[in-house]
Amino acid sequence: MANTIKHILFVCTGNICRSPFAEGLLKKLVQKKGVDDIVADSAGLLALPGNSATGLAQKVAAEYDVDLSGHIAKSVREAIVDRSDLILVMEKAHGESLLDAFPEADGKVFLIRHFAGFGSRNRGIADPYGLNYEAYRFCFLDIQDCVSRLAEYVLQGKGFI
Repeated sequence: MANTIKHILFVCTGNICRSPFAEGLLKKLVQKKGVDDIVADSAGLLALPGNSATGLAQKVAAEYDVDLSGHIAKSVREAIVDRSDLILVMEKAHGESLLDAFPEADGKVFLIRHFAGFGSRNRGIADPYGLNYEAYRFCFLDIQDCVSRLAEYVLQGKGFI
């Protein structure tokens, strides 16, 4: 385990809505601070590699200056799990599935809401896939709350949770 958190992986189901939101937000926040040694990545447990972020995900993200137009979905793989210092999942079931497949990730998998500033830290982030614009916007703002606090934490150079 690294002393500081430098590589963060966000995991959801299809890697086309929630985890790209989180990845894009963290990249934007660390870039804004001029930091280039913190890496944000995302993947899906059931991703169809090559898919883009959904149109509504791209639209909502763009409204907050996060560009998902070049996002390409990918599946969770051993190499990406191994190089990640911290893996943040959107739902408890994601964490369970991830640890079933990659038991070596034990100790670095947390619910993204661990970093939430409001509401329960034990609930998941609702999947907006197939829903309307407002569901995507609510999801984005929920993730933004968590990622903003995560960015503060890692930018302070803090070690593991």
